[in-house]
Amino acid sequence: MAEIMLTGLGAMCGSLIRFGLLTVAPRWFGKLADLMVVCINLLAALGMGIVVVLILPDWLHTILAPGILGGLSTFSAPIVDIADAIQKPHGPHQMLIFKTIMTFIGGLIIFWLGMQIGQNLL
Repeated sequence: MAEIMLTGLGAMCGSLIRFGLLTVAPRWFGKLADLMVVCINLLAALGMGIVVVLILPDWLHTILAPGILGGLSTFSAPIVDIADAIQKPHGPHQMLIFKTIMTFIGGLIIFWLGMQIGQNLL
């Protein structure tokens, strides 16, 4: 039961951070705010790569990995973008392809980079 509570608490924090970043992104970054979900997902992948290799107490790993980083990242947004694009034959397909590649393939690369960083911290 404690793991569930820790994960939920962490996920709430991660979701609030994501919501805050998405809220201020248009003011801070203008048109580049369209890439904020991708940037957030890549940041979460980097953090997850670091966390998985560090030797942390179980409670801290639970708060960080499935909690904060899981709540911070969102893969539903890219999936909705893809579904919307399929329904619209004329749209910004190049940007959609770029965002999808950056989210999924870039996420794996950034996760690996995070693991390398984490191993150097040991």
